[in-house]
Amino acid sequence: MTAASNSDFMIMPIRCFFSERLSAILTSTILVAMLPGRAANVIFKVVRPMNIRIQACVFLFFIARAMLLAQCPPLGPIVGPAQLCGNFPMIYSIPNSADADLVWTITVDPFPNSVQFFGPFTGETVQLQWWGPAGWANVIQLCATATNPCYDPTPICFDIIQPPHFEPYDPDGGQLHQIVCEGDEVIYEWQGPVGQTYSWISYAHGMAIGAPQQGNGTLSFIAQNPTDMPLFGGGQVTAWMGGCRGTSPAWSVLVLPKPKMNQPPDLTVCGGAPVSVTFSSATPGATFTWTNDNPAIGLPASGTGHINYTSPKVPAPQTATITVTPQYTNQGVTCPGDPVTFQITLNGSSVDAPLNITVCPGDPVSVAFSGTGNSYIWTNSNTSIGLPASGSGDLSFSAEGAPLQQTATVTVTPQPCPFASQTFNITVLPEARVDQPADVSVCGGEMVTVILTGSTGTVFNWTNSNPAIGLAASGSGPILVFTSPNVQSTQTATVTVTPVKGTCTGEPVTFNITVAKCCATDAGTLDTNAIAVCGPKIVALTLPGNHHLEPGDTLRFILYSNPNNPLGSILQYSDTLFFPFLPGVMNFGQTYYAAVLAGPQLPNDSINSAASCFSIFKGPQVLWRPIPTIAVAMPPESVCSNGCADLVFDFSGTPPFQFTWLIVQGGQILLSKTETSATYQMTVTVCPSDFDVPGTGGYIDFQVNFLVDKFCGCGD
Repeated sequence: MTAASNSDFMIMPIRCFFSERLSAILTSTILVAMLPGRAANVIFKVVRPMNIRIQACVFLFFIARAMLLAQCPPLGPIVGPAQLCGNFPMIYSIPNSADADLVWTITVDPFPNSVQFFGPFTGETVQLQWWGPAGWANVIQLCATATNPCYDPTPICFDIIQPPHFEPYDPDGGQLHQIVCEGDEVIYEWQGPVGQTYSWISYAHGMAIGAPQQGNGTLSFIAQNPTDMPLFGGGQVTAWMGGCRGTSPAWSVLVLPKPKMNQPPDLTVCGGAPVSVTFSSATPGATFTWTNDNPAIGLPASGTGHINYTSPKVPAPQTATITVTPQYTNQGVTCPGDPVTFQITLNGSSVDAPLNITVCPGDPVSVAFSGTGNSYIWTNSNTSIGLPASGSGDLSFSAEGAPLQQTATVTVTPQPCPFASQTFNITVLPEARVDQPADVSVCGGEMVTVILTGSTGTVFNWTNSNPAIGLAASGSGPILVFTSPNVQSTQTATVTVTPVKGTCTGEPVTFNITVAKCCATDAGTLDTNAIAVCGPKIVALTLPGNHHLEPGDTLRFILYSNPNNPLGSILQYSDTLFFPFLPGVMNFGQTYYAAVLAGPQLPNDSINSAASCFSIFKGPQVLWRPIPTIAVAMPPESVCSNGCADLVFDFSGTPPFQFTWLIVQGGQILLSKTETSATYQMTVTVCPSDFDVPGTGGYIDFQVNFLVDKFCGCGD
């Protein structure tokens, strides 16, 4: 009850009654309370004749400073479930409110359309149906307002707990949407009010990314994506509170592919060359990061994208292992693929610095290059030293000389990478040269002068092969001067001159100096064909020809045994060319030599070999052989006419032997044969059946009438 002011009034219900049927027609019931100075307010209700349940209220109006009006009994609180469920409509009512003409309203913050009336929103009872989104509201308030004027119009409200749901709610679905990489573990640990449980299912595309078909509680699986593109999959999850079903939002996972890249090939380049490596992947949009374990190749320790740079020139080979990891990025999530490795090798060819070389002309020059190169090429600045202008490999040549010193700069470059070249000098000292002297011929007793010329500053050293010409065996100087002796025979010497200049020795030259015996005495010539002599006999040699004797000279013929010392090994002197070969004086099988001498005769009838005009000519060699012999070792005494006899013969001489034997009887030759033996003994078989023997038998003679060995015959 509310008190009114002096100028207001209150309407207070005094009595309410109900009648099931009214036969009378209530045309109007008008209660008017007139207040001084105010217009009249008329409240009326018209009920037409019908058989319906009606309510009539009788109001008493008290005209006073405070007026009380009678009203209907107050309404009770709203009755219904404290929490909405999503699996069926929920019923809410206010008991005994049928006459209140209730109008129900729902207030939902912040999603006003998430809860709706399932049917009319008026009456004593209403049903609420949850149509909420993936998340839920913070406040749900159900209010009932009586529209019957006799009821208090103040709304009666009831706060309803939102259905089972997920917290915190993300209107963009972030809580229930994940972006992962292929192979990652996907975990959904559902969050909501205490006491809730959760059930989930996977759609076909959800199972395609590895999710189980259905389950309860936490959802956990390993994401799968066998493709090279992002693969979407998901399902639905439902929150429960006991048997009360709550929201059923969709969960989803975008599985990004694990990028796979093509294996880059190993790369080998020369230091200083450009290096370019382009990476590729079957996954569109893949990017690449890489690491380098050897920055000495000129590449940083890490980087992204393709590799493209200019390598440094390195003195020694450098190899780096590059590890490349492909990546795929989508919506801020980056997925790495399996790393691959390849190698970049810089060939760092180098060559050790060769030492400078100083040589003499004609010296061999050999330089073996060393370093890290596979091979070496070189250039030469001065070909006059005997080396070509360019080449490859080690150096091996003979230095060429010149009157002046020559220096060449050789640049050697390692291969296959032409960097880190080295230079060194080859110096060829001035040549020591002697001009070729002419041969000299003089008569004994004449003076000999030879002047040596050659390169400036050269010293001439010489040697003489035959000091008998009157020149010492060796010496030094540019002039050779001496007087030749009166030689008994022509003497020829070979003089070798070696030029020397500083530390260099030049090419030696040779020439001959001949000192001739210029006397007219000449022993002439003999036939020099070898002679073989068989057995004791006198050998006659052919007389010499074209000999010349000066007054007081004579000819003598000698037989000697030592070809190297004819005058010291004389066996026989002869005025003629007849030499007897006799046993006891000479030996069989030995070679002897004959010569003719010309010169002054000494008192002992020999030739003066010390005379300046003594002359000797060596003739033939004579080989003295023994005469071969044959003898019967064991002659048989008799033989039957139908038998055979063996005759053993012994030989002397030099095999092979050849002889002819005869069978003779009474001066008649019955059989003749020629035999050959390669040894000193031979057996001959004689059979009477091989020849005609008189029937009476008798004696037969065995005769040898011819015998020769390798050199002689028995008749010599």
